[in-house]
Amino acid sequence: MKTLVVFKLLKNMVSKPMTVKFPSESIPIPEKYRGEQVWDSAKCTSCGLCSKICPNRAIEMVEAPPEYKENYAKRYPMIDLGKCCFCGLCQDICPTGSLTMSKNFFLSTFDPSTTINIPFPKRVELKAE
Repeated sequence: MKTLVVFKLLKNMVSKPMTVKFPSESIPIPEKYRGEQVWDSAKCTSCGLCSKICPNRAIEMVEAPPEYKENYAKRYPMIDLGKCCFCGLCQDICPTGSLTMSKNFFLSTFDPSTTINIPFPKRVELKAE
């Protein structure tokens, strides 16, 4: 029994480690990985299906602030990545493909307000409806 343990110990000391030295090294991200959502405003029809199907209610449809009303006349999805479980249902149900999942997994932050993706160029205070 003890010789088996010693043998495994010696084997593990000379073998390659199972982990990588992140961030200098990284493993390849799988093709179907579901990371942060990417939203295309040109394709969005403002149907709201993404917010209706979201199991964690991480997506809320918001109207544009007054200074953006001319360019953003409809309601758009505001995604809270802190609530998101990255299930991909929003991507699956989007009829135009305006919501897609990227491979971005660098989402750690100390500031919770940075996890909310506001669909407008400048971060503004919005009222969710």
